[in-house]
Amino acid sequence: METVKLSDDVTIIRGDCRDVLPVECDAVVTDPPYGMAHPCNFAGRGRGNLAACNDWQDVDAEPFDPAWILAMGKPTVLWGANWYADKLPPQSGWLVWDKERPDDLDQATCELAWTNCVKGVRRFRHLWNGMMKASERGKSFHPTQKPVALFGWTLALRWLSDVETVFDPYMGAGPCGVACVRAGKRYVGCEINPVHFATARQRLENELRQGLLPLTHNIEISNKE
Repeated sequence: METVKLSDDVTIIRGDCRDVLPVECDAVVTDPPYGMAHPCNFAGRGRGNLAACNDWQDVDAEPFDPAWILAMGKPTVLWGANWYADKLPPQSGWLVWDKERPDDLDQATCELAWTNCVKGVRRFRHLWNGMMKASERGKSFHPTQKPVALFGWTLALRWLSDVETVFDPYMGAGPCGVACVRAGKRYVGCEINPVHFATARQRLENELRQGLLPLTHNIEISNKE
């Protein structure tokens, strides 16, 4: 377990998120593993950027159980929730990310998030990585990465706009953390994969520097295996 405080408002943890509980926060916003056993083989499919960031045969092969997150009793947003909807309460709202991509691609043209705090169904239209005029074009850090803009939109929804501290137990490459820095919210992120943890740390450090926020606390609080 490694805990690093990058600033007064940003703390990241390398390790199993369930081992760091309890975490003081006002909301949980995250993109967990889905249990979808998605075949990557990015190199063989000619997708070099994704192959370089992490190429393996199956992503998220283990079924995901959100029970421990729901037990926290916090306002929650869980991306990819259609893959484990049978484990979520039926009284909920949904967020839709419309990728504005052609329907004939082999990738999904939309992604869904379950939420216990946002009312109804809300849609975010945003063209992202790999297409002309797309945001963050060419910046592939994680095989199931989400755009920073998606988390920025999520955090700006009126049901979450007053949230001060966000817990992101499946940090990945850190897009939610970057969005929190830009929104002026405190962020606690956790990631078990050391490669993705290092990527997220670098991205967050760069974002803090760009925002002229001092990295005065960029220290390891603990480093226990």
